Amino acid sequence: MTPMNPRTLTLAEALLLTFIVMTHAWSQDLYDYKKLREAQNWTTISLKTKPANSPDLPLVLLIGDSIAVRYSAEVGTALKDKAYISLLGTSKAAGDPALLDEIKLVLRQNVYSVIHFNLGLHGDVADVRTGLPDVITTLKQYAPNAKLIWATSTPCQQKNDAPDTSVIEKNQAAAEHITKAGVPVNDLYTLVAKHPTKLWDGGGVHYTAEGTAIQSKQVAQAITPLLP
Repeated sequence: MTPMNPRTLTLAEALLLTFIVMTHAWSQDLYDYKKLREAQNWTTISLKTKPANSPDLPLVLLIGDSIAVRYSAEVGTALKDKAYISLLGTSKAAGDPALLDEIKLVLRQNVYSVIHFNLGLHGDVADVRTGLPDVITTLKQYAPNAKLIWATSTPCQQKNDAPDTSVIEKNQAAAEHITKAGVPVNDLYTLVAKHPTKLWDGGGVHYTAEGTAIQSKQVAQAITPLLP
């Protein structure tokens, strides 16, 4: 039998082969996540390291939803002479495998001394019960020397100033895993819920400048004792 002579693929053939290979790879990499995500998903990542000719300060990472995004800048200002503050803000709920990849992406780029994290406003109580252990495991695996702080989720404003039972239930579910893991707690829920004045803005989820300032101050105070 005469052996076949090798030939160079045409451009069209090469493109077709590339498409087939990439399609196969994508089909293998799809997340096995059955829940519908929110209509608009978002991720905000801001990583800070030691600038040239600057003090050798420890790195701190804030993980959370839009509440954390809003107080992150003020935390950075409060700790400007003590640490460099990075942020992973995300709408992903605990239990979403994409969230774990986001966390890994950030933790593989820097060595953090302290990680202050919260995942509560998005998703439901079942997500917290089943997904938070994986978040804690991922943090400990990819940042084994970091000191962790869990922040309770802040309440949303309710009709007639009733308690936010949904957030209360999620905080209670989280507390079981956080206590088991031996992680200290920064109780932002009580800070807001027990404050003598209403701190929400017009939407009832986020906070006025005063509310954000109060939260950022407590976050900075929680982080400071854990800095090396």
